[in-house]
Amino acid sequence: MFEEIDALRKEVDNKRPLQPDLMNIINQKFREEWTYHSNAIEGNTFTYRETAFFLREGLTVKGKSLREHLEIVNHAEAIDYLQEVIKDRDITGRLIKDLHAILFQGVRDITFSTGDYKKEDNHVLTISGKIQQHTPAIHVSVEMEELIQWYDTQKTKMHSIELAAKFHHRLVAIHPFTDGNGRVSRLAMNLILMKKGFPPAIIRNENREEYYTALEQGDKGDLQPIVDLVATEVKHNLELILSV
Repeated sequence: MFEEIDALRKEVDNKRPLQPDLMNIINQKFREEWTYHSNAIEGNTFTYRETAFFLREGLTVKGKSLREHLEIVNHAEAIDYLQEVIKDRDITGRLIKDLHAILFQGVRDITFSTGDYKKEDNHVLTISGKIQQHTPAIHVSVEMEELIQWYDTQKTKMHSIELAAKFHHRLVAIHPFTDGNGRVSRLAMNLILMKKGFPPAIIRNENREEYYTALEQGDKGDLQPIVDLVATEVKHNLELILSV
C-alpha cells in the first residue's frame, strides 16, 4: 500500500500550491474531523455537527459539560500548535509533554499535573476484556527517552506511515500520563506524518473497535494491523485532497 500512497502524495505535491482559500477549507475540515473523532473515541459526547459549530462559532452547546467543551477547544489548539512548530521542532519528550498540557489547560476537575508524567501506575481494560498493565510510573522517563532515541534512529530508515503507526503504539503502550494518552499519541503520530508531507491519519470513532483491537494485537507483537489502519486513513485523506 505504501507505493500507492506515495504515488498519491506525489499527485498532491504536483497540485501545489493549492489555492489559499481551498487549502484553508481542507485544513478546517481536517481540524474539525480530527478533533471530533479523537475526542469521541475517548468518550466525549459531542456530535460532529456540534463540534464543528462550537469551533466555528464559539457558542456553547446546550446540555454539554464545561469539561467536554474544553476537550474540544483544547484539542483544536493542540492541532494549531503542531502547525506552528512543524517546521522547527521534531518529536521530543518536551513536545509530548507540551501537547498534554495544552489538552488539559483550564480543566479543573483533574487530580494530576498537566504536562507531567504519571506519578502512579495505571492500566486499562482492553477490548478483549483483559486488564492491560502499562509501564510503571518509576520507569516512564527512561522508556520515553528510549522511545525518542528509537524514533531518531528509525526516521531515516522506515517509511513515515510505518514509523508513525509504530510510534503511536509504543507511546500508548507506555501510557506515560494519568489521562490523555490516546489523544497525545494520535497528535504525535500525525506530527510525524505531517512533517513528511502526508495529511493526518484521522482514526474514526466508528472504527474504534478495529483501532483498539489493532493496538492490542500490537501488544502481542503483531503491528501490521495498526500500520494498515493508519495507512488506510492517510490514503483516504490524500484522495480527499485530490478530489477537490
